[in-house]
Amino acid sequence: MFSVRKVKTRSGSTAVQVVRYVGHKAIIFKHIGSSKDETELTVLLQSAADWIEKNTAQLSLFADQKQKLLVVDRGECIGVTHYFAYQFFMRCFEECGLAHLPGLLLDLSIMRLVEPASKLRSIELLQHYFDIKYSQRIYLKIPKLTDYKSDIEQCAYKVAQERFNEPFYFVLYDVTTLYFESFKADELKTQGFSKDNKSLQPQIVIGLLVTQSGFPLSYQVFAGNTFEGKTMIPVLEGFISTHPQTRPIIVADAAMLDDERLAELRQRKLSYIVGARLPNAKLTLVRKIHAKLNGKHGAMAQFPSMHGDLVCDFSLKRYK
Repeated sequence: MFSVRKVKTRSGSTAVQVVRYVGHKAIIFKHIGSSKDETELTVLLQSAADWIEKNTAQLSLFADQKQKLLVVDRGECIGVTHYFAYQFFMRCFEECGLAHLPGLLLDLSIMRLVEPASKLRSIELLQHYFDIKYSQRIYLKIPKLTDYKSDIEQCAYKVAQERFNEPFYFVLYDVTTLYFESFKADELKTQGFSKDNKSLQPQIVIGLLVTQSGFPLSYQVFAGNTFEGKTMIPVLEGFISTHPQTRPIIVADAAMLDDERLAELRQRKLSYIVGARLPNAKLTLVRKIHAKLNGKHGAMAQFPSMHGDLVCDFSLKRYK
């Protein structure tokens, strides 16, 4: 019967051997190796046990459960996979009712989440990470993907309502710009006020409507030279026409809405909350506000104005 023996060597290492005892004498059948490192020694002992199992015809009645050991120092990374992430995001698409969308759209969306890159680079990464192959002909198919915009927005509304219990008391609206690494403009992508300080490059303007917790509901794309204040009404009207039972309060910053835009909201009987520019207010109103708040932290007061109720509060931190 074979046994595993550990023997100290002259160099201070521990040798691992497979031996068979005949009387009081040990006959060496296999020298596995030697080491001074405890981790490597554990691996050598496991190798000895594996050798004995392989070279013993007699089966053990009480077989020990094998332990799989991984020595990190000896390991080598031969590749990276994102299969778990891919399956996770696909499951999310199914939960949100988006699994019916074209595979190209889903794959590009997943790649945007895993490793944002250009469309051409995304094709390469899809093949590298997931073995999903597309040709460069996808550029002919991409424009057709916009046909699914309304379906996606309907799913987003349903998920926000059913999964996240969004009350839709109010919605938040904001605008951003996306520029192109090109200097060739057309009717849509053209020069305008750039939030990225890329005024010489063509851009587009995107208006986004989200819930109070930041869940996206709807968006629209506008020409790059569109004033951001003019983008709100079309987005709101599109959202309300699709969901007539919902008439939320619109929240936006002061730069978004001028007097003309506020008048349009009132005309359409849409409620709003917008930041006010007090430096533009009349001096008499500023004095009333100052007298009412009286420099008290947390004090709040409400005043009538041409745009609706003006709500003011005083913050000592902001004042300092």
